[in-house]
Amino acid sequence: MPTTDTLLAVILLAILVNLALASALLFLPRLREAAGGRPGVGELPGGPRPPNGLTAHASGRPISRAGIGVFGPPSAAPAPIDPETGFDLPGTWARWLEEEDARVRRYRRSATIVLVEIEGLERLIERLGPDAASRLVPPVASNLRRHARETDRLARLTVARFGVLLPETDEIQAINYVERIRNACDTWLEAGGVASRLSIGWAEANNSRSVEAAVQAADDRLNADRRQRSPVSDGGDRDDGLLDGVRASA
Repeated sequence: MPTTDTLLAVILLAILVNLALASALLFLPRLREAAGGRPGVGELPGGPRPPNGLTAHASGRPISRAGIGVFGPPSAAPAPIDPETGFDLPGTWARWLEEEDARVRRYRRSATIVLVEIEGLERLIERLGPDAASRLVPPVASNLRRHARETDRLARLTVARFGVLLPETDEIQAINYVERIRNACDTWLEAGGVASRLSIGWAEANNSRSVEAAVQAADDRLNADRRQRSPVSDGGDRDDGLLDGVRASA
């Protein structure tokens, strides 16, 4: 049988082991914190510590620097738009065309450029003042947008001209859009007693024709459309009654 001295030694050893474990549980977290190993805000315990200035999300979303989006710096201020139509302006249109040209070349998918012009608008402005444009342009623009898709891009290029970019669309498919806006706008202009019509040109950009070449082809087709359509009369009394006769919306 173990002696009294042996039992006392075993009890003393057990006490020392328990004291050592208690000390370890008490001091190890403090040592980790001093060494920079404490989990940060939003970091799962035991996970890697994010670099300085970054915030880790426990939800699993990508980390981002404070004030900077996941995909880089915040986007620039929104591009200015045309107040009469809500369409973008020529600078944004040029950027769209450049981006679309790169996409067409890379993926070998078609896009169609549509140019629309309100014929005789400048003459109406000369006769009646800027109110003529403010009465005519918004309803025409409304028709252009109404028949467009969510992915289509619209811009006002001049006082009387608009540009429409139809991604993933060839010339044959674009005809449906062209005919819808032509019929809607011409009908509205006639109902308002306006001596003006739309001239429209469109052309496809693809792996064998650049977007720039398509824009030129669309312009050529618009000019041909202007020549082929029945000439609009000088206007006379119809123009004089424009501000009273033109409806407020399409």
